[in-house]
Order: sequence, then C-alpha cells, then structure tokens
Amino acid sequence: MSSIYKVVLVDDEPIILRSLKVALPWEEMQMQIVGEAANGEQGLQLIQAHKPDVVISDIRMPVMDGISMMKEALHQQPSLVFVLLSGYGEFEYAREALRYGASDYLLKPVDHEELETVMREARSRLEQEAERQSEKDYLTRSAQALSSLLRERLISSMLEGNNKPYNPTYWLQGWDLEHPYVMLVVGFDDTLEVNRWSQEDRRLWFFAVGNVLSEYGGKRGALTVFPFRSGEWVLLLQNSNMQETEQTAGEIITLVKICTKLSCSVGISRQHSGLDALFACYRSAQQALLARFTGGRERVYVDADTASASAWLQEAEAGGASADRSASAALLHWEQRLTEAVAGFDRSRISILLEELINELRNKSKGQEDAAAMMIELVVGISRRLSDLSEEPLMSIKELISHIPLCGTLDELELLLRQSLLEHTGRTLRVSAREDEVRTIQKAIEYISGRFHHDLSIDEVSEFIGLSCSHFCVLFKKESGVTFLEYVTKLRIERACSILRNTDVKVYQIAPLVGYQDAKYFTQVFRKMIGMTPSEYRTTIQVEAEH
Repeated sequence: MSSIYKVVLVDDEPIILRSLKVALPWEEMQMQIVGEAANGEQGLQLIQAHKPDVVISDIRMPVMDGISMMKEALHQQPSLVFVLLSGYGEFEYAREALRYGASDYLLKPVDHEELETVMREARSRLEQEAERQSEKDYLTRSAQALSSLLRERLISSMLEGNNKPYNPTYWLQGWDLEHPYVMLVVGFDDTLEVNRWSQEDRRLWFFAVGNVLSEYGGKRGALTVFPFRSGEWVLLLQNSNMQETEQTAGEIITLVKICTKLSCSVGISRQHSGLDALFACYRSAQQALLARFTGGRERVYVDADTASASAWLQEAEAGGASADRSASAALLHWEQRLTEAVAGFDRSRISILLEELINELRNKSKGQEDAAAMMIELVVGISRRLSDLSEEPLMSIKELISHIPLCGTLDELELLLRQSLLEHTGRTLRVSAREDEVRTIQKAIEYISGRFHHDLSIDEVSEFIGLSCSHFCVLFKKESGVTFLEYVTKLRIERACSILRNTDVKVYQIAPLVGYQDAKYFTQVFRKMIGMTPSEYRTTIQVEAEH
C-alpha cells in the first residue's frame, strides 16, 4: 500500500492558504495537509511537531522568512521537500532558495496546474528516495555477509553437521580480510541518462552488469562482487599489486562497455587490512572515483592523499570574503558573456564559452557539488538577464536545474548546458522566423485587399513583399490555408455579392469593379463559387428581403 505523504502550508496571506488547500486533489494524490502556519516561526514548530514530507511556503513573511525557516528545517530533517512561493521582482530570493536546498519554486499568483505538476514530481521524488533507502538497507545487510560465496560456505558447513552459530563477523574474520586488500568501486558515467530510465530498465541493465562483473570477478579471484547504492558495484581483491589492479580495472571498463554498451569508470582504494577497515576502504575508493568529475569518463582513478585533491577548497576558505567576491564577480562575468551569446543566437560562441568555462572549472579542480551549485546559479542568472533584455527566459529551466546535480563528469555537465542553451536558441529562432513569416503574409494580405479589384498577379505581390514567387506561394498557402488565386477569387466574389445586394449596378458593369475584364468569365467564376449566376443571386436576395 502506498504511503500517505504529509504536507505543511506556510503563508502570511490567509487567502493563499485557503487557495492552496482547495487547489489540488490532495487525497487523490495520496497527500494530506497536516498543518498551516502564518509565518516561518510557526511553520518551524509545525514541522518539528508533524515531521511532514513536503512544505509549501512563501519566501517573504513576518517574524521569520521562508528561507530562514527552510535552512533550519533542512538541518533537522534533510529529506524534507521544500517548494517556495515568490512574487515577481523577488527572483533573487528564489535563486537563494534554490542555493540553500529548495526543491522547486513557483511564482505568485500560483498556477494550480503547475502546482499539481510540482506536487506529483515531489511525490515521485519521495517514492524514489524511499525505494533507494530500502535498497540501501538491503545492501547494507547483504554487505555484512558480503557475497553469495560466503552464504554458500555457511550453508555447506551446516549441511556437513557443523552447527556453528550464524555470526557474520565470525565468518568474515575467517575470510582472509586480515590480509591486505583493495576495493574497486565501479560507477556508471552516464548517471544523467540512467536516471531517466524506468525502474524496470534499470533492473535489467544492472542485472546484465552484475552477470558480467560476477563472471569476471570469479576469474580474477575477487573475494566478492556486489551492487551498492544506485549505479555502483563493489569488488574486493587480494594478492595483487597496484599495476595489476589498475589493469584489472581497465579490463572491467572495456568489458562492461562491450557487453552492456554502458560507460563506466573505476575508483581504486588504498590498501587496507581487517574487517574494521571495510568502511574506510570504501570511502577511499569512492574518494578516488570523485576525481572522475574533472578527469573524465571511462578512466581508472587511484586514491591519493586527499589533502592535495581539496587544496582549492583550503585556498578558498583561506581567502574568506575576498574569495567570495572574486567568485561572485567571475560568475557575473560568465553570466553576461553567455547571455550575450544566447540573445544574439551565436551558437558557435555559446559552445566556445562553455568549453572555456568547463576548462576553467577543470583547472581549478572544482568538485561536483561546488560546480553544480555554480552552474545552477549561472543558468538562473542567464534566464533573469534574458528576461531583463525582453527576451524569452530559458526554456525548461526547472528541468535543467534538476539535472545539473546528476551530471557525473564535467564533460557531461558541459554537454547538458550546451544542449539546453542551443535548444533554447533554436526554439527562439524558430519562433522569431515564424513571427516574421506571419508579418510578411499579413503585409501581403493588406496589399491584396487594396488591389484585388485590379489585374493583380502573384509576381506583383511577391515583388512587393520581397520574396521569390515560388517561396511566396508556399508561404501564403502555409499561413492562409488557401492558394493565392483562391484567396483573391474569394475576395472578388465577396465584393461582387455585396454590390449585388446593395446596388442596382448591372451585372456586366460589376465584373470590372471586382477585377474581371470579361463579364462572361466573371459569371462563370461566380456560379462556381456561389452556385448560381449573379442575376439569380440578386433575385434570390430581393425575394428574401420581401418576405
């Protein structure tokens, strides 16, 4: 049975609270509003009392604002999903909210359909997190026995009549872990792509990878091979020097790519001994794999002294406020340059600037978390600048922001940003081109309306609007739904009908008034469109008027 997720509403405007309560089918979405508050301080008390899953809160409120409340609440309950509301002109608050952990933000007045979409996404995130936690708990329990090999050894011992108590620690200590070993953590490079898969697709691919690694690990004498967390596999190796271990890791990368078409990298831990060192060993391999973010995909990374890896952090911390100012100035610099390129539809310039930016992050050894935070600020800033220039803000910015932290490498991050910015320019160009086409045809229609009673030709109109005759014909049909001749004929016959209804002008005299020099031909065209001759039409109208 699915869980009922608890929701707390916080806003100092009673009308907003009432609107939020009735805006959505909460029960249908398996969500329940458990409390309402008028300011951040009351909201924090409700959060502490009810332990909700989702909080919808205004940013600007008396006593305690929404961002301050969110910081404190997330410190106590990191898994809490925050959706913040802000008015126009408060974009800086919204950007700060995203930086400090908000899952999403909405502009006031709140669009109910958009709110429902955000709530359903929040529920999906909560369900995925619950599933990941369940998986983690299961894998943690499994890791205590480490592998099917150990379970088989235990069962064999019991079948032989050795009634030793089931004590995982006992069995692991007898499993040569007192001798030096290293851990390999295999991580998928395409994390963004993998996260787009359905749960069923993930299971199928992970099953395939498990088979490949288990078979290879068996041949290499691995102590164990097992999945850990989402998209990671762990191998324990003994009795091999670092050169052999790196060769093994390289073969794993190649084998996984050949058998599953998936790209992966491998982090190798420093050497450890003893059961108690398993956690430190895993952290060491994981630390090695973090270098993939700047080093790139499909590579082997070996853990080294972590102090050098985080030197840039120490330098930044030592710089204090001046470093913050420098980073802020650099961010504004990139915002301006990229905004100019996007607003100018300069696709090659966008690619060049992104390459320069990513290389700068790589040279500074920016970590994944810091680079992701910077990129989120950057795209929000670009979107704001585009709006200030009366341009369209970045399209699908919320989706883009949600994908940035999932990028496993700087190359993947660069690809994501390039695709998003180029797609934006492409769509904007198409909209602009479409608007130009509409304006051009409207200009042609206005010209036709003033000249249809003359001997008007396609060449004359196409020359007037500056298009080739063939291009004009295609564009006119696309915009108006009829050909040029059909459109002109319709105008002429409509004018003829008006003259017939409202005047006594002879039929043969009407023809030249609506652009036909041949009265007989005019009558033929009129009959084809109206279903009767001009004279019959006039008679019919007069009879109807008398009755």
